[in-house]
Amino acid sequence: ALGQRLEVRGQRLRDLARALPRVETLLDQPRQKVDSVGERLPAALIRSVQTRRVRLSERAGSLRPALLHRAVEGEARRLEDRAGRLDPALLRLITARREALGRRSDRLSLRPIQRDLGVKRERLGALSRRFDEAASGQLAELRRKLDALDRLRETLSYKATLERGYAVVRGDGHVVTGKTAAAQASGLEIEFADGRFKIGGSAMKKSTKKAPEQGSLF
Repeated sequence: ALGQRLEVRGQRLRDLARALPRVETLLDQPRQKVDSVGERLPAALIRSVQTRRVRLSERAGSLRPALLHRAVEGEARRLEDRAGRLDPALLRLITARREALGRRSDRLSLRPIQRDLGVKRERLGALSRRFDEAASGQLAELRRKLDALDRLRETLSYKATLERGYAVVRGDGHVVTGKTAAAQASGLEIEFADGRFKIGGSAMKKSTKKAPEQGSLF
């Protein structure tokens, strides 16, 4: 059975091989096309070169010096004509811009600026006056407080006590507060409300010795 199947498949393969074209016939048609193109290529190149040479000759014939000179002269005349028309156009444009600037300058007046400066100056003056008033009031308040403190100082000072009839005793540059210190001082100074009064040295101590008794004549 296996051999029969192999034989059948071999027969089919041979049938298919007979149906396929041969290798030589597959390359015949492309080879013919290449040969045909190769034969026509030199002639085509020659015709192309000749055609381009004819076109170049025609164009070279049209590029003559006289023709170029006329073309340059024509362009120069056109440029001169445009330049002649350009100057009046520029003058008209400048005139129009100058007129527009003049109209705008008429609207740019100094009066609004001057009014604004006047308002700002008045505000500055008002602020300056308010500052001066505030400074004056503050100085007056400080002066009042200073006077009150000075009166309080005078009230608490010992001079107010002198006004009530008291006195301050000094000896040798120091305040004397007792009898012993007064006796030891070389000099005393008494300060009253209306001035100072100096007195001499310390009082002489009284002698405790008795005078000698006189003898009796009898």
